[in-house]
Amino acid sequence: MSIYRKLFGENKMAHKYVSIEEVLNNDDWGLIINKDGELKGLYIPKGQTEDEVPIAIQTLCERFFGVDWQDEEIFENTIH
Repeated sequence: MSIYRKLFGENKMAHKYVSIEEVLNNDDWGLIINKDGELKGLYIPKGQTEDEVPIAIQTLCERFFGVDWQDEEIFENTIH
């Protein structure tokens, strides 16, 4: 269990302990960032592929984390 705090949209809440499955909808993507603020991974929703990463997420990863989407090793260890 992890602490989740909804920051945007309706029903903003104080933090509470939930599992990641409770937080994400079936079509939600997620960035996993370590305690040092470094990008650790990308949660890809079931039924999607790494070829379908939304442009907004690609742009954010490029600008803030230096991700090179042309690097073939990016999704080397993807588990579906």
